[in-house]
Parts: sequence; C-alpha cells; structure tokens
Amino acid sequence: MNIKMLVLVIGVAFSLPACADKDDTAASVDVASTADLNLCSSISFKAADTELNRVYHLIRKVYAEDVIFLSKLKKSQLLWIKLRDADMEMMYPLENKRVEYGSAFAMCSLTEKTNLTLQRVLYLKKWIAGSKEGNFCSGSIKNESSILDKM
Repeated sequence: MNIKMLVLVIGVAFSLPACADKDDTAASVDVASTADLNLCSSISFKAADTELNRVYHLIRKVYAEDVIFLSKLKKSQLLWIKLRDADMEMMYPLENKRVEYGSAFAMCSLTEKTNLTLQRVLYLKKWIAGSKEGNFCSGSIKNESSILDKM
C-alpha cells in the first residue's frame, strides 16, 4: 500500500465517526464543524461515484458482445455527466459560489451531486437486474437468466 493510500484510509477511518451521527440537512451544522460536514459529504459522493463506476463496468461486462448497446451506453453516460453538471449549475448558478451560497455550499452541492449520482445508479441497475421473461417493453435489457450466466 503506498503512502497516499494509507493517508486516505486513515483519514476516512477517523472521519467516519464524525459522519455517523449526522444527517445531510443544514440543521446539523450546529453539531458538527463545516469541515466535518464537508468531509462527510465528500465521502458520500465518492462512495456514490464508486458505485456508479462499478455498475457501469458490470453492465459493460454483461453486455460485452453487444457493440451497438455499448456505444449507446457510453453516449448516454457522457450526456448524463453533462446533464448532471448542468443541473448543478442550475441549482447554484451564481459565479462566486462560496460567497453567494455561504460556507455550507460545499456540503450542499456535494449532497445534491450524490443524490443525482444515486438516481443514475438506480436507473442503470435495470441492465444488471434484467427483465422478467415475456416483458415486451424491456428494450435492450437482457432477460434475468442470461444476465446471471454472465456474472
């Protein structure tokens, strides 16, 4: 394990107790420092982003033989990233975000970005879960049994 990874693991380990008792509302500002809340939000986003990448790569594995689908998946994911970023700009449109939205901006924006990412994860998981036999509206989603064979 390299030194950067060790520092990250130790930092996360010490920050988890600070995150465990907090929710993601502004009301928790009085029970934790802004730095704690920002760290918790950052950890949550990284976890959501890791899950998104795991699901995306698993879909690519399961559908590896479907070149057309993979091309459309990649296009969809790249456009979703642009949409997510545009949604974030719409949510916080002012240029000097830290000044305009206050010290909670980092926490709030990471929480919103986490929520958008988790919505995308749920959407993509349909391609891993598969469709029931006889579902005529499943489109590119494979049958459950054929997915199990690939995993």
